[in-house]
Formats: sequence, structure tokens, C-alpha cells
Amino acid sequence: MKRMLKQLGLTALLIGMFTLVKAQDKQMAPASERASKATEWMKSNLNLTADQLPKVQDLNLKYAVKMDSLKNSSLASEEKMAAVKSDKASKDAELKSILTDEQFKIYQEKKQEMKDKYKESQGKSAQ
Repeated sequence: MKRMLKQLGLTALLIGMFTLVKAQDKQMAPASERASKATEWMKSNLNLTADQLPKVQDLNLKYAVKMDSLKNSSLASEEKMAAVKSDKASKDAELKSILTDEQFKIYQEKKQEMKDKYKESQGKSAQ
């Protein structure tokens, strides 16, 4: 009887661990996809060097994972927005140390263009 209970408990534990690992994989996949897309965009728009590419990929993944965990957190929306703003500033600071001055300038210009397009599209859809 004790042996059967141990086996049952072990099976339940293994199922629980497997479920947790699968849930983490699902959470990681969107972040890694977004990080890869961002890196590809930066590679083509900023002409990243072979040395910069893995650093930028790691940085993009780091902040994509942070965004996912922030999105799933129980913080109030104001706190989430403040954290997003802080993370964006931190990412830009780290990115500035990886990119050349010219690349970073282009990055900021492209980022502003995308922000302007987004605002414009939001204005049109609200009308």
C-alpha cells in the first residue's frame, strides 16, 4: 500500500513538473520569436556586424522575456506602464553600448517613425 502511494505521488509529481516545463516553453516561444524578429530587423536596418549580432540577440531576448513576465504579472496597469518605460530606457542604454553612434542614431529615428505610424493608425481607427 505504501509503495503504491509512493508511486502515485511520484507520478503526480512528474506530471506536475512536465506541465510546468511545457508552460514555460510556451511562454518562452513568443519571446524568442519576437527577439529573433527584432534582431533580424536590426540586422537589416542597422547593418549589424557579426560581433554585434549575438549581443543584440541576447539583449532582445532578455527584454522580450521581461515584457512577457510583466504582461503576466498582477501589477496595476500604471505600474506596468512605468516598468515598461523603465525597461525600454534600460534596453536603449544597453543597446547604445553595443551599437555605433551612427547605428544608434538610425535606430532611434526608425523607432520614432514606427511610433508615429502607430499613433497615426490609432487616430484613423478612432474616427
